[in-house]
Amino acid sequence: MTVNPFDSITQKTRLKARLGHFKRKITRPFRPTKIDLDRSGPHNLLLLGIDTLRADHLGFQGYDAGPTSPNLDRLVKNGTVFSDATAPAPWTLPSFSSALTGVMPGLHGGFLSGDTRNMDQQPPARLDPEVMTLATHLKSQGYRTAAFYSNQFFAFGLAESFDHHEYHNLPARDVAAIAMDWIRQNADQPFFCFVLFNDPHEPTTPDLEDLNQFLGSDEISSRELVDYARWGKQPSGHLGYMGDSQSDLAKAAVRTKLAVYDATIRTVDRVIGQMHEQMKTWSLAEHTLFSVFSDHGEEFLDHVEFARKWNHDPREIRGIGHGHTHFQELLHVPWAAWGAGVPSGIRNRDAVSLCDLAPTLLAWLQLPAMEQAGVMAKFSGGAEELSGLLTGRSVASGSDEGKDRVILAEAIAFGPDLVAIRRGRWKMIARRDGFVMALFDLMSGPDELVDVQGANPDVVGEMLEILGQWRDSGTGAGGAESQGGSNWNEMDDTVRQRLKDLGYSD
Repeated sequence: MTVNPFDSITQKTRLKARLGHFKRKITRPFRPTKIDLDRSGPHNLLLLGIDTLRADHLGFQGYDAGPTSPNLDRLVKNGTVFSDATAPAPWTLPSFSSALTGVMPGLHGGFLSGDTRNMDQQPPARLDPEVMTLATHLKSQGYRTAAFYSNQFFAFGLAESFDHHEYHNLPARDVAAIAMDWIRQNADQPFFCFVLFNDPHEPTTPDLEDLNQFLGSDEISSRELVDYARWGKQPSGHLGYMGDSQSDLAKAAVRTKLAVYDATIRTVDRVIGQMHEQMKTWSLAEHTLFSVFSDHGEEFLDHVEFARKWNHDPREIRGIGHGHTHFQELLHVPWAAWGAGVPSGIRNRDAVSLCDLAPTLLAWLQLPAMEQAGVMAKFSGGAEELSGLLTGRSVASGSDEGKDRVILAEAIAFGPDLVAIRRGRWKMIARRDGFVMALFDLMSGPDELVDVQGANPDVVGEMLEILGQWRDSGTGAGGAESQGGSNWNEMDDTVRQRLKDLGYSD
């Protein structure tokens, strides 16, 4: 293929990017570079978030279907990889909020609640302003802070905690260029720069050179590829309405969608490699802690049969996207770090949570830990053990206790109040009221295709005891009363349009 089929979709954003590049170029002489390598103080932090990135689609996580991440594969060899990281929620707002505050969604408030959630019709609540974020904490330690993001949900309380923040609905290379320009002008003192790439999120519109690597031998028209920038053309070609997921049509559609998805990952990976090289050119790499992670993954009919059986998604689509379940394709996320202060050549295989991200980065930076005193003052559970499950901890160095640690997930955006509880090899998905949906043995069945609750009543009982304590603590992201605005029409027009561009609301 010689012409990018997504040009018709990206025409406006490409024009916007060119204008932005021109503006930065003509103003640059009047904004001199501020890089002081002799300054004192702690190391810089460059934190890279990649929206909608499954862990199992990266080379350093074992993916062998194509070269999605050669730059990251190389960089993380000199750092630390957390190979079993779990997102506290299967969509953007609650998950990123947990990563940057160190507490579960039910404590930080950035989620959607109600008996049956449907984010297409109702917006979620914002992050509780009393919750301390990593940006707020680092500001108190003398850091300049900035966030550059291409998903509007980051501006539901998180972005506002940075000194400087900008939303740009642009491809990774353009968002990175804007962020690097800020770094160039602010590196005369310690800085925390957060960059959120949205490329793997719908609509997926990868660079042509990357798309050609993954398409394979299937004959695919440009029109079909444009349809699969989202989920295909309704009704028969749309993955969410496939009657038979094992049909040749469905399998071909999944192959096409995965090719487009993997190509976007490769595009972002190239940008990250270029950012690292630029930091080396500026002699900043050795003074900077780099970390990369994702907020959640994506489903491509992995559990469509469970979706039909449970029949809980109010959108009446089955087995695609994110926000609707707690299966591993959504909760197992990548998290790795390298650079200043990060142990080299470490692969931590213990179960960890994204709630551990902020405490761990602070430990590597040799800075004081965050204290969520105001949040925990509201905690009514009483049990110290449960309190520890709802907050992150530093996992800068591995420990044996991680092998049987309890890991929690909650706050879905489409359907009833489902939660997930993991301990060791076992994982239970249930409603918060105690109705068990399924139990999985991740050691013998990592794909979560066989429900083993009937053969393991003792395990179910142990999990239900944890669930009961969690529910009774009053700290869960649940409740029958809806949390958030009553409808999208009450939201600011600009915010609503930005989220519509990503397919979030009608």
